[in-house]
This record gives sequence, C-alpha cells and structure tokens, in this order.
Amino acid sequence: MENNSAHFDKRLLNLESSIFLNTYRRVEWNEIVESLLTIEGSNITTDPSRWNTDTPGYNEIYSMWENANFNSNSIKWINYYPDIHFDQSLVLDIAGYLNVKVHRTWISRIDPGYFAPKHWDVDDNENEYLLKGDIYRYSIIMGEPTHGHIFILGNDYLYNCPKGSIFKWNNYRDWHSGINAGMKPKFMFHLLAY
Repeated sequence: MENNSAHFDKRLLNLESSIFLNTYRRVEWNEIVESLLTIEGSNITTDPSRWNTDTPGYNEIYSMWENANFNSNSIKWINYYPDIHFDQSLVLDIAGYLNVKVHRTWISRIDPGYFAPKHWDVDDNENEYLLKGDIYRYSIIMGEPTHGHIFILGNDYLYNCPKGSIFKWNNYRDWHSGINAGMKPKFMFHLLAY
C-alpha cells in the first residue's frame, strides 16, 4: 500500500523561480479549508472598479489580459484575509516557523473552471514595505495533490505538490498564474515578509 504523505517529487529540488523549503504540517489545513468554504471572501475579477488603477501595474496587467483576448468570465479568484476570514494565529505560527516579520498575508481560492492569468501581485503598500528592507514571499499549498490544480511561478510549474508544501519565491514580484482544471476548489496561503 502506498503512503501518499511519504511521496516526494524530486522535481521540486530543481526549481528556477522558487525554492521548495519543506512541508508545513503544524496546522490542520483541511479544517481551515472546510471553514473557508462556508465564508464569503473577496472576489477578484476583471471588473476594473475592484482595482486601484492609480497604483502602477494594475493597468499594465489588465491591458495585457485584454490584448491576449482572455475570456473574462473565466478569470476569478477569491481572497481571504486574517482577522476577517481566518484567525491571525495561523499567520503568527507560520511567520514564527519561517522566522520572518509579516507585511501582509492572505489565502487565495480558485474554484473549478476558473483561473488567475499571468500577473504579478501589485501592492498599494510596496514602497512602505521596502523601507523595512528586502521583501520575501512564501506560498503554501493547502490541499492534497489534486488533478488540475496548477500554480505557475515564473518558470516553475507546481502541481501534485504535497499538502503543506512551502515555496520561497526568488522574486516577490514574479509573474505567476493559478489554474483550476480540477473538480474541487484550490487553496493557497501567501505571505509577504521581511
């Protein structure tokens, strides 16, 4: 009998745009996912009124999507934020484990049939963060390896990763995409830190 939790894919050691750190198993990811399924988060779509287009970067990304003729009806993800949608203790636990201080954090969800096309995460507070030093970004896979759950980070295609896999980005502003061609929601935890 195969032990799926013992599975390790050696391709995770040869990433170009990120570093696979290990798997984070100090929390019950399934419980967090189940609780978020019952909560309405913040829908991110191509509706320009949802974006602060005064911040450099938003218009560039939106224009890129329009010029590529993306189907705007299939572009949607949901963000969840600490102290609004989930407990801040999760953030503190992960930040302590990584030995970092937090700028901001969120959980992203992509439902089946939707995707987040190529983009980088524009942040209205980036200049403020830079005053504290270098910015580091981490992402954690929250679900079991699932057919159709894909995260593209720079040149790295991350799929079938063990639950709790932590990835440290080489560049916090790297281009990335999330795709859900599976049959259940895809969740990831993201953290910007210094």
